[in-house]
Amino acid sequence: MKNKVIGLLAMVIAVSASAFTTPKAATSSVSYKWFSISGSYSLTAAPRAADAMYLGEGTTAPDEGCPNTTVHQCVSGFNASQVNSSNQLINNSQLPQATPETKD
Repeated sequence: MKNKVIGLLAMVIAVSASAFTTPKAATSSVSYKWFSISGSYSLTAAPRAADAMYLGEGTTAPDEGCPNTTVHQCVSGFNASQVNSSNQLINNSQLPQATPETKD
């Protein structure tokens, strides 16, 4: 009888504890302005504005079918503050904020 009471008590404690746990906060997704990058820029280099072709805006990069290597930028995301109203990089010193697709 003592074992059953201890088991029941353990279950009550487990259920009670799980009822008061804080749920995990939702992951915040950042929206970037995505560009296809031509040329051979390292993953941390600022591409020239002339080598960046605007693809669109969103929380995920458009799939441009880039080869799966980690050598050069293929698709890079930039913050809205790095892009002008014509959807061009504001100058040649804008560092990518996200580079999910790369090329050889």
